[in-house]
Amino acid sequence: MASVANPTQGRPAMARLRRVSTVARILCITAAALMAFGAVWLWRDPEQLAAYARSTIGVSAPVGPLSERGYWAALAIGLVPAGLFIAAMLRLSNLFGRFGRGQVLEEENAQRLVRIGWLLTAMGVATPLTRAAQSVALTFDNPSGQKQVAITLDPGMFGALAAGAALVAFGLVLKEAVRLADENQSFV
Repeated sequence: MASVANPTQGRPAMARLRRVSTVARILCITAAALMAFGAVWLWRDPEQLAAYARSTIGVSAPVGPLSERGYWAALAIGLVPAGLFIAAMLRLSNLFGRFGRGQVLEEENAQRLVRIGWLLTAMGVATPLTRAAQSVALTFDNPSGQKQVAITLDPGMFGALAAGAALVAFGLVLKEAVRLADENQSFV
């Protein structure tokens, strides 16, 4: 089924679908851009980075002037969940673009939705692992007794896992719905 439009829905329905899809695409691209901007903003300001290390990562050891290797290691590690989120938002934006063109009930969309769900799930899994690795990177040049591994869990991580699982499940259901619709279409 390549198109959502049919004679009973007409142009107003397609116009609404285009508007909603355009707004959703803009929001997805904005979310991806904000994540990229936030990563740059955080890592350029040592005070913000120290506050992030204490509050988000959970480092209680002093985070003084970072060594170059500690800074770059923590930055590179932190880009993993940020990159997964950005990739998910850009893929979601592309999916809404397909919806805006009337390509709604298609197996390709179901597969895309499953991939987006797995990206968000991976982000939810990567986040606590990343923060633990960042805590090590941020403190491995500290004097003995001030090095730390911090394990933190937060609602955002669980939200990413839940959203990812929901999108994977919805994608699988959509794939089955498309298959059934195609099967029913062949009987008519």
